[in-house]
Amino acid sequence: MTPDLRFYRPLPGRKVRLPGSPKVLPADGLQLPWSSYWERRVRDGDVEEFTPAPEAKASPAKDGQ
Repeated sequence: MTPDLRFYRPLPGRKVRLPGSPKVLPADGLQLPWSSYWERRVRDGDVEEFTPAPEAKASPAKDGQ
């Protein structure tokens, strides 16, 4: 069974520890498996779920133009 992966990032001014680690969730967010821990952090207003913007594809430069 594939885990339900979601993107989470802390709300401004919040520092949220990753479960089982001394590290904190980076400001730009991470993709993590859904758990009741993250559900509580969202409900308590510590983090938000988000959908990352698709990466912009660079168009190749045209020579001589």
